[in-house]
Amino acid sequence: MNTKDLKALENMFGNVWNDKPDKGFFTRKALQDMWKCGERAMSRRINACVKNNLLEMKMYRVKSGMVTRPIPHYRIIKK
Repeated sequence: MNTKDLKALENMFGNVWNDKPDKGFFTRKALQDMWKCGERAMSRRINACVKNNLLEMKMYRVKSGMVTRPIPHYRIIKK
């Protein structure tokens, strides 16, 4: 399997990781600070909003110290 095949598989399964968040995407912590609610309430709100297509979720790589890990970012969908 070559790089082209791996990229095609990533696109097929949606595991494409972006390094820099697009404009309008926020972390869970940023949304929690904006909406002024606790962690449990924020988790419930995010899950409900994603389920009802009010929030879009994308995974971005975030570097913390020497570790790079995937962190979900959310964008409010305007209808």
